Amino acid sequence: MFDIAFDNVNEIIDMNGHGIYVWSVYSIAISIIIVSFIVAKNRIKGVKRKIKIKNAPS
Repeated sequence: MFDIAFDNVNEIIDMNGHGIYVWSVYSIAISIIIVSFIVAKNRIKGVKRKIKIKNAPS
């Protein structure tokens, strides 16, 4: 039913000599996604802080 292209973990990592390119792209993409979430979370915190300060009783 399934035709698995790799026989072991070393073949998955190596990918016929292309593994360094494939895995580096995966790691860069995952890093960008994680950094984007962190930046968005920090911006949301900053906006919430500004709203809280603005709405504070004088």
